[in-house]
Amino acid sequence: MLRSLLAALSTVTVLAVVAVQTPAYATHEVDSMVPTTTYHPICLGTTDLLSGMVCQTDNANVYWYADSNDPGELEDNDVASLENMLSTQYAPTDLAIYYDGSPVFSGTAQTDIVYQESEDALPLPSGYRGWTWCNDDVSTEAYACDQQYVRIQSPDGYRIFGGGLACHETGHAVGLLHGAQAYPVLPSTDGRFGCMMNEIYELPYYLGSDQVHQINNTY
Repeated sequence: MLRSLLAALSTVTVLAVVAVQTPAYATHEVDSMVPTTTYHPICLGTTDLLSGMVCQTDNANVYWYADSNDPGELEDNDVASLENMLSTQYAPTDLAIYYDGSPVFSGTAQTDIVYQESEDALPLPSGYRGWTWCNDDVSTEAYACDQQYVRIQSPDGYRIFGGGLACHETGHAVGLLHGAQAYPVLPSTDGRFGCMMNEIYELPYYLGSDQVHQINNTY
């Protein structure tokens, strides 16, 4: 979940994000994949966004769907931006990313991530630019979710920052956390988090090397 900066703060100098990849490490330096020592709630599905928590997706095969219904529909250029972000940031990890042209919304093999655009009828929590929550947990696993929803601000939320906002919320959908929930706890603006940084205006468009390692280590 990503908090937006208030318009009143728009004149304040904020952290400049330099789009330079951090060096690769043999192991990750920071644990920011749920569960961590500092963040370990049991994953529970909910339709109440404010009750949502960060969960892992239920396996390495990630099927996603871009909402094509009003409200919540992604325009074609938003879908193209989302596809590009997933192919450049998540597909190179040990996750296998597939578009689901026939999404499943019930049962035990639901489409893993459903992407929506925020509308009046599908609001975001106040002050946030994006939100991710588990719709249906896996009852036999403590931290896994069968289907998660990503909702991002309108208009153009999937295209701003080169896809950085979508990268951030997708990170939550596979279990990645902010610095405040990591172990050891780090500032949310720590550059090692890549697009999982928080409390800044402009997000990087890429996963940090720690996050890539943690995805591969988990899945």
